Amino acid sequence: MQKQVLHNQSLLDISLQNNGTVMSVFELAHKNGISITEALTPGQNIEVPESGAIDTTIVTFYQNKNQIIATGLSNSGNEDILPRLGIGTMIIGTTFIVE
Repeated sequence: MQKQVLHNQSLLDISLQNNGTVMSVFELAHKNGISITEALTPGQNIEVPESGAIDTTIVTFYQNKNQIIATGLSNSGNEDILPRLGIGTMIIGTTFIVE
């Protein structure tokens, strides 16, 4: 079956939505010739193969709630989750003193 990628959906989201587990992400990646971390484009079609690793409880949960999983973040969205000031933001490889 084919699924159309929605805004902010990752391959992990599609795997969880359709098979109830992230374990099938490798099958999705292989079937579509992409990596598991590939940035997907909204509107892109993804072939979802039948998987032996299906958790019907989770699939049914999302179907019954009519929820679509879309957890992907783009680089441009990082400003929304990282504070601009304070020690909440650190740079790897930089030494600083907090007094």
